Parts: sequence; C-alpha cells; structure tokens
Amino acid sequence: MRVLSLSPVRLFLAIAGALLLLQGSVSLLRTFVSIQAPELVLDFIKADRLHAIIHITWGLVMLLSLAFVASERSLTLLVLAFGVFYTILAFLGILIHHPFGLELGIGENVFHFVVGPLALFIGLRGWRALRQTAPLRGV
Repeated sequence: MRVLSLSPVRLFLAIAGALLLLQGSVSLLRTFVSIQAPELVLDFIKADRLHAIIHITWGLVMLLSLAFVASERSLTLLVLAFGVFYTILAFLGILIHHPFGLELGIGENVFHFVVGPLALFIGLRGWRALRQTAPLRGV
C-alpha cells in the first residue's frame, strides 16, 4: 500500500486553503442569515463581508493551485506571497483601526500573526529545499 506523501508546502496549501474557504464561506453565510451556535463557534465565523471574501479567495486560489499547478516552485512562491500578505495584514491590524475597511479584532490579528509567519517559515524552507535539489547549472 502506497501512502501519499505531500511536501510541507503542499500540505500547508491543502490545510490552509480548505480552512480559509470553509471559514470565509460560513462567515459570509452568517452575514446573510442568523446562525444559532455556541459563542466559540460564532467567534470563529465572525468576519465582515470583505474579510470573508478575502478568505474565500485565498482558499480557492490555494486549492485550485494544488489541483492544477504541478510545479513545486510555483506553489512555494504562492505560500510565500500568502505569508507576506497575511503578515502585513497582521501588522496593519495592530497599527491601523480597521485597515481597508476590514473589521479586524484581536482574534483576527492573532490569527494573521500566526498564519502569516508560519507560511513564510514553510515557504522559505520549501525554497531552500528547491535550491538544494536543483541541478547545478554551467557545470
């Protein structure tokens, strides 16, 4: 029996993409209908429409890239771009009240401070692994 092995970059894209798509979709749905749920669940699905759309977009981009992009290099660059975006968003959420109209509270800022640097760490490790396995040029 062969076990499917995913690189850390692909694993990050799969998990983060699915969670962002789910969280953004349920948050967007919550803006249209009243959902009865425990407070902890409601805190997880609390996002303004624009923030929910950003999560949905990143989730779709990540999952579609996994499905249709074979290049580990391209996927690694996507993880790095995501990391830069969310790390910047984390700092903006602390420095500016509701940057770009996003209603970012402490929970959202903590999430961005975790997921952004984590993506950068995974992306940089992936980039280093690509450089170590790349064939030498000009030899």
